Amino acid sequence: MRRVITVLATVPLLLGLLGTGPAAAAVKIDYEVTGTDTIKKTGSALHLGPGRLNTELEASTGSITGTLSLPPVRTTFTALGFLPVAAKVEFLTVGQTTGKIVAGVVTSRSELRVRLSDVTVGGIPALVGDSCQSRTPMVVALTSEPGFNPIRGGKLSGTHELPPFGGCFLAEPLINLLVPGPDNVLSLELKRITG
Repeated sequence: MRRVITVLATVPLLLGLLGTGPAAAAVKIDYEVTGTDTIKKTGSALHLGPGRLNTELEASTGSITGTLSLPPVRTTFTALGFLPVAAKVEFLTVGQTTGKIVAGVVTSRSELRVRLSDVTVGGIPALVGDSCQSRTPMVVALTSEPGFNPIRGGKLSGTHELPPFGGCFLAEPLINLLVPGPDNVLSLELKRITG
């Protein structure tokens, strides 16, 4: 019931922003993005943001397109129960974020290539070079949580698989043993940027 009320309250505002004619222009909405990505195999959480998501929403179809950018983050975890590992993690966007609003529920899809650098194992730098990154893009599919409002923002979440890494020199076998895998949980909070 609460979701229905939220959707009904949003409709007049969306119509006012978008117009009602077939040629109505898409509305541009920009969000600040923060969140966490919990990696199952390492048991660690990456604290993301603040980043930015610039979107365009089509009134007639509910389709969303956008550009997602996230700053690098530093991660640490313990491997094999005793070995401290640290790394800089970068998210390189591949193409646009796409999505749809259906019955008040937002779904989105983004592709991100994950790059690792400044890796240390047991406090000792690991030689990974400048091209240590996921061999294929990480596909992230998210669904809005109750209370999400496209005008204000809210939370989206979902699970994703972290692909194997390549270009990591001698550290590649260890990285692929410890990091890639399914069932990682990504939760993002979007807050509309105004002014």
